[in-house]
Amino acid sequence: MSTYECRKKAKSVLKGKYAESFFVVMVCVVVYLIFKVSDLVKIAVMLYNNDISLSALFRTAGLADLFVKYLSGVLVFAVMTPLLTGGLWWFYQTACGEDNRNILKLYTGFKLNIRAAVLYAVMWLVTLLSLLPTGVCWASAVHLFSVVTEFHNQSIVLFVCLQLFMAGVFLLGLYLKVVCTIILSPFVFLKNPDMNVFRILNTSRKKIYGSKLEALKLMLTYIPAMLPIVTIPFVLPKAVMSVSVFACDRIGEETWEN
Repeated sequence: MSTYECRKKAKSVLKGKYAESFFVVMVCVVVYLIFKVSDLVKIAVMLYNNDISLSALFRTAGLADLFVKYLSGVLVFAVMTPLLTGGLWWFYQTACGEDNRNILKLYTGFKLNIRAAVLYAVMWLVTLLSLLPTGVCWASAVHLFSVVTEFHNQSIVLFVCLQLFMAGVFLLGLYLKVVCTIILSPFVFLKNPDMNVFRILNTSRKKIYGSKLEALKLMLTYIPAMLPIVTIPFVLPKAVMSVSVFACDRIGEETWEN
């Protein structure tokens, strides 16, 4: 199914259901923002004081502060897992034209949410590792550029900085490829919750084969509409439904035994 067809079908599916989809999305967004209030306040204070520093967002005052930060991260992950799973289930069921009224089962299924948490953690780790090469290249380029005046042959150092930056851009393709490869994993999981995590990832890889570019195009088509920031909650239902339609088309009615 092409990008245009996915968007068109998503629009058709959402007709009369947009309010429900908006509510499902907003539950996830609002809960996440509640946990991120302290970070948002910190950013607001930095902007007010004209002291924009990325490092300040990640610095911790001490061991206790670091512990609280990681504990907060674990708590956010624990709370968001059932919300994310339930939300994706609603969109996927709706996209496939199936019953979407038993959504509370996903919010209360302990074993299911443990499996979902493991899947999301593995997906996060895989995407993080695929992004590391780009991060290393760009961090090295920034560091060299900041100390370029200390070198005698500054032109050579600047050339190396440029090469590292371009290498990072090139390696960003690896990250996008990995994201597109595992994008169907949550939907495969919803269809087969007892399947092994690594088999879910492998099934996603097989089902997306030959359609990674379409998946990437589908996701990118919604980025411009989200740039004003305030439009994100209104665009997300359409974006998630389009991806769900795409997943429904790629996965089909097939089921797999664990």
